[in-house]
Amino acid sequence: MRKKEINRLLHKYLADTIVESEKQDLLDLYQSISSKSAMYPDDQERTRERILTRLKNEIHHKEKKAFFARMRWIASSAAVIAIGLAIFIFKKPVSIDQKIAKQSSFKQTIVPGKYTAVLTLGNGDRIDLDSSTKGKLAVQGSMVITKNAAGRIVYQNRTGDTNGPITYNTITTPAGGQFMVTLPDGSNVWLNAASSLRYPSRFEGKERHVELHGEAYFEIFKNKNSPFTVTAENTNIKVLGTHFNVMAYKNEPAVATTLLEGSVSLSAKNAHALLVPGQQAIAEFNSENIILREVNVEDAVAWKNGYFSFRKQNIRAAMNKIARWYNVDVEYNGNVNNKFLGGTVSRLENITELLNYIELTGIAKFKIEGRRIIVICK
Repeated sequence: MRKKEINRLLHKYLADTIVESEKQDLLDLYQSISSKSAMYPDDQERTRERILTRLKNEIHHKEKKAFFARMRWIASSAAVIAIGLAIFIFKKPVSIDQKIAKQSSFKQTIVPGKYTAVLTLGNGDRIDLDSSTKGKLAVQGSMVITKNAAGRIVYQNRTGDTNGPITYNTITTPAGGQFMVTLPDGSNVWLNAASSLRYPSRFEGKERHVELHGEAYFEIFKNKNSPFTVTAENTNIKVLGTHFNVMAYKNEPAVATTLLEGSVSLSAKNAHALLVPGQQAIAEFNSENIILREVNVEDAVAWKNGYFSFRKQNIRAAMNKIARWYNVDVEYNGNVNNKFLGGTVSRLENITELLNYIELTGIAKFKIEGRRIIVICK
């Protein structure tokens, strides 16, 4: 609870809505938090100094003596390093679908993404899933496509007939959008921004196959007689019933498959690998190998749960995530190869606030020109 309160107060502090008494509470909480539960960014020292300097200059003169005493105590304690990540850690939305639907409609040029997608049917008809009403959207043979009360797409076989023609549908999210679909076999798929999933109107035969471009999180309905397979750029994935995330954007250096539950086998070019929960497979576009590594799976699915995770991430990779979600272009000025971030940020943040949090680390500065963000690194 103390850590949550620190994050709440720090959020108010950075937004300039904090009062003097709350600044004092913020400092007191930093004294009492346990460093054992804190997570630190790669550049915590410079981040700490920036925030402490701002606090020092803002607290009333009569409090300065006590303030500096606390600063000496804090500086000797590892607990203060939590300040570094605290600029990124805020309360994570319980349901990004619900939060996006309720987000404020304040006027600004660059806003966070929303729950939106386009469904393209096998006959070429396009359905805007953002503006379409709930209920029946289309009928394909025995399959009825509906938009349920939660705004998700669901396939239902109303007649039980399995002899009708099979057509292929594609659900596509734009930059600045995400969506969820329940496939004809009951599997659930969440699509991240700038992604598409192609799948049949009905699964039949010895394999359930889909094609992914972009990023998606899968919760697969188990069927031992019909494995679920995914083609994602240079990677082929085969599962029975499992939970996994695939990141396969063409502007990234590799396809990353992260397993949360079950088992997954992969192949890429001439390489093969078997994943166990907690592992991530990296299949680089310019390599014949698949690299396996242990990861924090929460980082891979952070986008689905409503926040960015920048844990030990190069600023270019972090900005790719931001660009896709806010639908902006990014330009780099300076050397960004050795600039790494840490921490998490809500995906519903104002773009200006988000960039301000990153600026506090001292890693980079940002300039917004229309829908273009210029990243300035020394």
